[in-house]
This record gives sequence, structure tokens and C-alpha cells, in this order.
Amino acid sequence: MSRCELITRRNFLVGLGATAGTLVVGSHAASIFARDPGAPVAATTTISPMEAGAPTNRTLVVLELGGGNDGLSMVIPHSDGTYHDLRRSTAIDSPIYLDGSIGLHPNLAGIADRYLAGDVAIVEGVGYPDSDLSHFVSMAAWWTAAPGFGRETGWLGRYLDHTVGYDHPLAGITIGPGPSQAMAGAASFAVAIEDATGLQPVLPDWMDDPDELIGAWAGMVPAQPAPGLLGAIHRTLEQTTAARAELNDRLAGTRTSRSRSLAAQLSLAADLVRSETAPQVIYVHGVGDFDTHENQNNRHASLMADLDAAVEALFGPLEQAGLADDVVMLTASEFGRRARDNGSGTDHGTASSHLLIGPSVAGGRYGDPPSLLRTDPSGNVSPTTDYRSIYASVLDEWLQVDADEILGSAHERLGLIASA
Repeated sequence: MSRCELITRRNFLVGLGATAGTLVVGSHAASIFARDPGAPVAATTTISPMEAGAPTNRTLVVLELGGGNDGLSMVIPHSDGTYHDLRRSTAIDSPIYLDGSIGLHPNLAGIADRYLAGDVAIVEGVGYPDSDLSHFVSMAAWWTAAPGFGRETGWLGRYLDHTVGYDHPLAGITIGPGPSQAMAGAASFAVAIEDATGLQPVLPDWMDDPDELIGAWAGMVPAQPAPGLLGAIHRTLEQTTAARAELNDRLAGTRTSRSRSLAAQLSLAADLVRSETAPQVIYVHGVGDFDTHENQNNRHASLMADLDAAVEALFGPLEQAGLADDVVMLTASEFGRRARDNGSGTDHGTASSHLLIGPSVAGGRYGDPPSLLRTDPSGNVSPTTDYRSIYASVLDEWLQVDADEILGSAHERLGLIASA
């Protein structure tokens, strides 16, 4: 089966070993997932839940750049001669200068403006020790915050377990082709929303093998919550559609062509934030293939333009509504790209750069740029910032929970959120 071939809903559910109902409101399809009660749960998976309360007025939006985003073509070390030596065919020669050392890809003009306004944090050298360069294994490490398949639940699922449990099914919403393991909790729901094509899922762009789709959702099954919870989800989707009259028109176009875009996904995220009760976490995934082994100059340039448009699709409407201060957006990607290009593109690498965006962010540069002079025998640089330090900072500083308990280990806080 090719990566673009449809997966029938029946086969998908057979793979999960479950059946489910899906509700449709306007152009949106939504499914409710929970952890399979028969799946094994390690002792380290369960954390002590807090007393469930009303959702906070803060939202974290995570944008997954699946396939391995090339951080060296997004955040360019323009003053480093080694960069230009290693990137003979893919170097970005005219970046948007941010300071004397780094610049952004020329298609990231909107993000550059936000950086200069103090609303973007750039975290450099992000990765983890002994990186595995398999897409699925590395993505699982990012989803669970535990390299080596050390946890069965996702880092955001554990956050939802810890804060709202089953009481607020709309506290965590995934936008994309099905649920994300990052949102898989032991005692909470994960609602997955996409347009009506969600009734016939397609592979996320970065996945090569349909079997990986089942693996990505391992341990999660479609849930059958009480009718009252389905009604609450139905009402919120109606409110979301009403929040912007033209939303259906825009999604109708993507539904007809079966194309998807980062901007459309983050526009939907903005509408969810503007609904009666904003989610605490929105996880956006499955759009864009950042695995740029070949034709990188054209492909990555297009991806960067999509990323820039997506950030505007999220924050533009929120700024108009006076809600931008309530939202922080974080990028995630399973790994970076190799320092030396392959003549047409770049191969799987280790450390990369990530962005945290929003008016509440303490803008600037964080982490140490990895040395391009000192690489391992495969030509990969050494990460300087553990990706879980970003998670710990967001959990502690933005979502205001005990990150060590949720992550299961202690990690440096980076000070990414501005003081109130």
C-alpha cells in the first residue's frame, strides 16, 4: 500500500480491535478515544491524579512537523562557515537575519516579525542522547517523553490524567488523521477531530507503512462515553463552527480535494480556542512531510511557507478576539537532519531547533547551538538540549503542573514563559 492510499475505517478499527461511533457536525468528524482497559500499564505510567476541576484559561497548541524537520534550514547559522561548507547544495544564502549569528528561512517572515517583537523563543540543539533515527521509534520517544518505549502513555495524556481525568472530555483535542499517542492517557479521553474525510483515514504524511499507523495508536481504543459527553462534544463543535462562518467554506474546499494544510488545521485550532470552553491542549499532526531526503530546496521552502501561514492562521484570529495571551504554540519533530547534505537533500539527523510562539513567551534564544565541527562517525551533531527540558518548561511555566511527576524524571527548566 502506498503512503497516500486510503485506509478503510473498517480495517482501521479491526486493527485496533474495537468498534466506534463517529459524530459529524458541519464539516467536522470527531471520534472519542481512551486507553484500552486491557492494555498493560507499567507501574511508572500511573500518576496521582489531582482533584478534577474546571479547565484553565490557558491553551497549549503543539504542532507536529512529522518526518524530521531540518532545523539548520529553519534556523540558519549564517555566520558559521562550516555550515556553508557542509551544505553545498542546500545552504540558505539569504536568511532573515535575527542577530549576528542566526537567521530564519526567508519564507518565515511572519515568524521573524514575531521574534523581533519578543513573541518567539528559539530553542537550539534539541534532541536526546543516543538518538534513534527511525521515524516511528523517534516519534514515540517524543510522544511519550521516554526514549526506548519506556512509557505506554503520552506526556500530554498524563497531564490530562493529572488535571481533568474523564470529567472534561474536551480538555484535550487532536486535530489530524486520528488520535496521537502524545495524548494517550491512563484515565482521560482524547477527542480527535478532522474534516469529514476523517471517516476514511489517510496515512499521516510522514508514515511509510500502514502498520505504523496501528502502532502509533497502540493502547488506544475508540471510547463509548456516556451520551451526555457526546452531547457536550456535539455542542462545542457547533459553537466552533459558528465562531467563524466561513470555516465550513474553507474546509469544504480541502474536503473536496482531499488536500490538507497546516493553516487549515491551525485555523480550526483558533476556532476551538474561541469556543465557549477552550481546550487546555490541542495537538495538531499528520500534515506536511518534513522528510526531505531529496529536492529539499523546493520542498522545505514550501513547508516553511506553510508553517509561517499556519502561525498567522492561529494567532491572527486570536489577536482580533483578544485571546492571544492565552495561547502558546510549540513545534515538535522526531529528529533533525544530518549536518552535511547529500547533494539533493538531507538525511536523518539528531539535534534540531524548535519554536515556542505567543505573546506570553519570553522571546529570544535558548540552548546552545550544536557544534558543526564535531560530529559523530555518521556525521551527526551532538544534541545540547534535551527535548524534555522544553516539555518540563511548558508544563511548569505555562500549564502550571509538576513536570517532574508527569515526565517521570527531572529536567532543566529553560524559562520559556514570560513572568506575569
